[in-house]
Amino acid sequence: MKRSIRLILKNRIWPHLKSVASTLVFVWFFTHHVAQATMVPTVSMTPTILVGDHFMLDKVAFPANYPEAVQKILPERTIRRGDIVAFWSPEDPNKRLIKRVIGLPLDTFEIRDGEVYINGERLKESYVVHSRPQFYRAENAPPVTIPPDSFFMMGDNRDDSRDSRYFGVVRRQVLIGKPLFIYWSYESDPYSEDGRTPAEWVKYYASVATHFLTRTRWSRTGTILR
Repeated sequence: MKRSIRLILKNRIWPHLKSVASTLVFVWFFTHHVAQATMVPTVSMTPTILVGDHFMLDKVAFPANYPEAVQKILPERTIRRGDIVAFWSPEDPNKRLIKRVIGLPLDTFEIRDGEVYINGERLKESYVVHSRPQFYRAENAPPVTIPPDSFFMMGDNRDDSRDSRYFGVVRRQVLIGKPLFIYWSYESDPYSEDGRTPAEWVKYYASVATHFLTRTRWSRTGTILR
């Protein structure tokens, strides 16, 4: 009897357990180091990224996804001006933010009458919107040189974004990944960057169940984020 049980465990159950374990390991590795489903809770990146946009985040070789010892041997990802990048907030290391790279290492960054200047030249920003245009022209910031391995990040919704103007530059070591494309977009309200409460999640899923067809933004499916 005991032998029969051992044979059943060996021949039937054990292979299934190994299959489940390998699947879990693959899923963990994929979501932590390759790609991850992501969305943003606020309007700071409107109109490029809307609240309710669900997109894949490319996480390959971004330093914040790996232990410090591994970071030293990682290939260095190229970060260009204009890239949209996810990173851990300098104000709260448990909060993930998504902004656009405006200033690169050793650039001189400045704001004059609401316009961004890099190394003395006005930056052309076709992606920027101003939700409060009556205020943005009054914004000024003196020239600052961005330190090595650091970046100045700003939201596309320039008047409604908490970014490097408030918390300073972002170090390369806290970069998480780059958004790739939108796989689903659902019209929903902004929520706290700390996440939805249980009650808010219940309300959200109830809304999806009821209005999936009418509130899905079908035209945004497959949109490349850049």
